[in-house]
Amino acid sequence: MRRRSGFTLIETVVTVGLLAVLAAFVVPTVIQKAGAGDPVKVQNDLNTVGTAIESFVGDTKAGIPHQLSSLIARPTANVDALIDSTLINVNQAAVWNGPYMGATITSNPHDSLATGFTSFIMNFLDRYDVDHNTPEHNSSGVVNATFSKTAQLFVSVQVHGLTYTQATQLNTNFDGSSDLNQADSSNTTGRFRWTKPVSGTVTAYYMAVPVTH
Repeated sequence: MRRRSGFTLIETVVTVGLLAVLAAFVVPTVIQKAGAGDPVKVQNDLNTVGTAIESFVGDTKAGIPHQLSSLIARPTANVDALIDSTLINVNQAAVWNGPYMGATITSNPHDSLATGFTSFIMNFLDRYDVDHNTPEHNSSGVVNATFSKTAQLFVSVQVHGLTYTQATQLNTNFDGSSDLNQADSSNTTGRFRWTKPVSGTVTAYYMAVPVTH
C-alpha cells in the first residue's frame, strides 16, 4: 500500500477555518489589552521622571537638570546645564549617584524617549508657569512673554505625538474626570496640560515637580 503524504484539500480548508475562528476571538482581545496598557505606560514613565528629578536634586544639591540625559548619565561639568541655565559644576557632577532612570538617551536636547500610544517624551525639561499656563520657552527656544519667574513654577516634561483623545484619557488618569477641557480643546489646569490640537496631535506638558524660588 502507498503511504499517504500531506493533507487533503478538505483537511486544509477545515484547519484554516478553525484558525480563522480562533483569530476572530483572540486578536481583538490582545489588541484591547495592548491598548489598555498605553495610558498606564505613559503615566508610569512620567511619574518615573518626576521621581528621578527628585533623586538628582537630593544627591547633587544642584537644582533641577535641563535635560533627561543628566538623569541617565553623569553630566559633564561646566557643559551640561540646570533648568535655570546655570552650568553644573565639578563638585555637583562628582556627587551624582545615578542613573536615576533606566533608559538610553543622548545629550541632544531634541532627542526623546518612546512611551505609550507611540508617543515620545522629549529630552528637554523646562520651567512652566502654572499661573499663566505657559512654558518658559516656545518651540523656537525663545522665552515666552507671558512667562513669569515669580509665578508658581513646575518642571514640565513635554510629551509629543498624542492625539486629543489620548491626551484626554491621560488627563483623566492624572487629574480626574472633573478637570475639564477648554473651548478650544486645550487643557490649562491640573498636572497634565496640553495646547490646542494641531494636525491631529497635541503638545502635552506634565508638571513633574514644583520649582522652589
